[in-house]
Amino acid sequence: MSNFLNSFDISGYGLSAQRMRVNVISQNIANAQTTRTDEGGPYRRKQVVFKAIDFNKQFNKAINSMTQGARFEDPLNEGAFGKKVNPAIMSVVVDKISRDDREPKMKYDPSHPDADTNGYVAYPNINPVIEMADLVEATRSYQANVAAFESSKNMANSAISLLQ
Repeated sequence: MSNFLNSFDISGYGLSAQRMRVNVISQNIANAQTTRTDEGGPYRRKQVVFKAIDFNKQFNKAINSMTQGARFEDPLNEGAFGKKVNPAIMSVVVDKISRDDREPKMKYDPSHPDADTNGYVAYPNINPVIEMADLVEATRSYQANVAAFESSKNMANSAISLLQ
């Protein structure tokens, strides 16, 4: 039963991570022409950084804290001949949102209110084509996590109906 719950959690983490990525990409697209921010200067492109987590360790830590001293060892972490193997179940979480500090694009527009003394305006270094490609990729990843969640749900429902 816990394997079904693990798969739901893993898909949920993936959905959450990709939703965050879509939100950040949307901010980048919306601010592609923003020349003035509260921090000063043009908007800086943001990027989501993911981190893989060992879901088995997190799960076992929670179980061990509930059992008050009785140790639960992970049977999936023992390989053939007693060798340790890589964790069988991994998940992903948002580690941080990094800011792209590349130089802004400079365009000559002396009539713009944010133009410098030479008439150049600093625009965000955002390529809408790259942002749209990233958005499509994040959307597809989100859809894949939805499909995995639905598959797990269908398997759980089938198992429950077999037990009835």
